[in-house]
Amino acid sequence: MQSFLEFVSEILGVNVEEISEDTEYQSIPQWDSLMHLRLVAEIEDKYGVEIPLDEVPDIKTLADFFSYVKGDR
Repeated sequence: MQSFLEFVSEILGVNVEEISEDTEYQSIPQWDSLMHLRLVAEIEDKYGVEIPLDEVPDIKTLADFFSYVKGDR
């Protein structure tokens, strides 16, 4: 999880200490709808996963994103 948070913090442009797995969508100013889609694309590219577009609106926290990385979804 830590390396995932470090990756996401770089994309969001925040210190890794400012986020956790419980960080919610739009809880930080940089994480708007456009950034949400960028996170989807960046996570898919880096981790070789596919996040179905119809599931994107259901992703509310970084833990939700991480579940795709772990293969839980």
